[in-house]
Amino acid sequence: MNTLQKTKKGKGVPDKRDHTHSNPKVRLAAVEKTTDPEVLIEVACSDETPRVRLTAVSRLDDDIHLDRVARTAEALDVRLVAVERVFSQGVVADLLKNPEYIELVGVCFSKISDRRIIESIAQDPAYSPVVRRLAVEYFADESYLSEVAEAETATSERKSEEAVQAFVDVYGGGVRGVRAIGRFRRSEKALRALGTIARQGGETGGLAVEYLCSALGSANSKLVDCATAELEALQDPDIVDCIIRSLDKPDLREPIRSVLVRIDTPEARAALAEYFSVQ
Repeated sequence: MNTLQKTKKGKGVPDKRDHTHSNPKVRLAAVEKTTDPEVLIEVACSDETPRVRLTAVSRLDDDIHLDRVARTAEALDVRLVAVERVFSQGVVADLLKNPEYIELVGVCFSKISDRRIIESIAQDPAYSPVVRRLAVEYFADESYLSEVAEAETATSERKSEEAVQAFVDVYGGGVRGVRAIGRFRRSEKALRALGTIARQGGETGGLAVEYLCSALGSANSKLVDCATAELEALQDPDIVDCIIRSLDKPDLREPIRSVLVRIDTPEARAALAEYFSVQ
């Protein structure tokens, strides 16, 4: 923050400039009370204390305001959070035209699931060569996922597994390939592919389960239902243990509980008894 000042105010009378006070606790309290987007943007963009600036950006929910923070904030942490909170994929795509940090590029791409937007980025000279190359890679990923989805519905389960494995192999196999699919976990096609990998077990299966469990926290009910269906089909004790570990995440505890109730294996019942005192 360029200027910090101590404010003088009467007892019980809040000062409109408390968000510029020299004491970060006073600034934090001011941020938690204000609804003025200009104040929140100012604090998010320039406050020197991480907790204060991150609290400020978390109170913004308009894409126009979040876009300003993502473009002009002094600290990278708050810019990343701003991008994560942007709703419009078009706004996120526009941010990629002038990226200053590679971390921002990664977060932006993770927010875009619309294949048409990704394809347009790949073809638009307004974007840098690096961003366009990344868009080509992401577009190719989505094309592979489309093939997997077609195999899932039009052919046998055996064919589906082969299609998924082919996708994984393209990216070097193993964990690297699963992470490539995990980038599209906001897609039902990707979640079904992750479910196929999870049923195969092993290290890659465990990583696929982590992505599926994280999808249970999505605000999109269709994604939650899809991830739930994939997780409920898992019975291997080691893979069920991977699901159980997600109980340590407070925001996932209830959806994981529902999944374990449906799995109903000895491991699942033991975890429910431990975490929820179920007899």
